[in-house]
Amino acid sequence: MQNADKAKGTQQRIKDIKEISIAIDTWDDIFSDFDPRPLSVRALSEDFIAELKKRYRETRKGAFLVSIYAPISLKNAESEKAVIQRLKKHFKHKFMQRQKDLSRIRKRGIVFVIMGICALGFLTVSTYFQLFKEITIEILGIIFMPLGWFGIWEGFSKIIDTSPILIQDKILFNKLSKASYQFKYIEEDKAA
Repeated sequence: MQNADKAKGTQQRIKDIKEISIAIDTWDDIFSDFDPRPLSVRALSEDFIAELKKRYRETRKGAFLVSIYAPISLKNAESEKAVIQRLKKHFKHKFMQRQKDLSRIRKRGIVFVIMGICALGFLTVSTYFQLFKEITIEILGIIFMPLGWFGIWEGFSKIIDTSPILIQDKILFNKLSKASYQFKYIEEDKAA
């Protein structure tokens, strides 16, 4: 009974793993062909990243296994290791960058809310204690009332409703930085 439950759990975990398959002809399909540096530091191809994003959007849930199908002529254990490390490093960097961007937007939202509260607070205090002449308070009201409400609502908008694209990219890059990568080699067609 326990073995059956264990096998069922293993099958469920395997079912939760989504495979993204991509075929390449050369390393330039993964890396920028304009970058002559070694594979361990070479920039990734924008086309490759766009294809991974597209495939991710097709299968969002679960852990990812990225299978890269390549011609047998590219088979090289050191290159495989360098490519996998480079991909994980790149996606980890992008994840951290998106996390910083979201944090910066939310901090800016907090500043907007505080400035809005200060503007409305200043207007309330100056009206209540009649710190200025009535005409001056009316002019200040024209400036500080919309400024205060704009700051509050725009600030809350930045805090609560941050850019969905940034959030989606953050999730994507986090999953790709933790994904398993494997190379599968295919025989090249001699007849062609």
